[in-house]
Amino acid sequence: MLRMPLLLLTTALVALPSQAGVLEWLGLRPKPVTSSAFLPVEQAFILTSQQTSAGLQLQFTIAPGYYLYRHQLSVTPNQARFGDWALPDGTAHEDEYFGKSQVYYRQLQLTIPLQQVMPGGVAEVRYQGCTSGLCYPPQQVSLPLAPLH
Repeated sequence: MLRMPLLLLTTALVALPSQAGVLEWLGLRPKPVTSSAFLPVEQAFILTSQQTSAGLQLQFTIAPGYYLYRHQLSVTPNQARFGDWALPDGTAHEDEYFGKSQVYYRQLQLTIPLQQVMPGGVAEVRYQGCTSGLCYPPQQVSLPLAPLH
């Protein structure tokens, strides 16, 4: 007696995948994560720079819930020479992408002394950041530098 209703229910459930959202509504299949759930990289990690008499000033504004990896951040001169500088210590963090590491949250400011800048000089900034559920590909930004007088 129960076989007929069970057979009808089974048949109905097999036909359900063609009905968009029904399985998600029933909690039988998780909703896929869409890329729109995450900020574009240029909004998650906003880099601004300014060349002053003190050197090249860099500022990362990091969106809430996002972080930059210290070990993935570098600034390299091209047609220029930097004075001594170092990245500040980050906050200890462990995640599924890089394991134990140091990261920066919210904001990071750097001043890199400029010793020499030739015509066409640039600073190559490389960085990588993540948030829960997404690790962005490494980014590279070329910042033009004005020759020193």
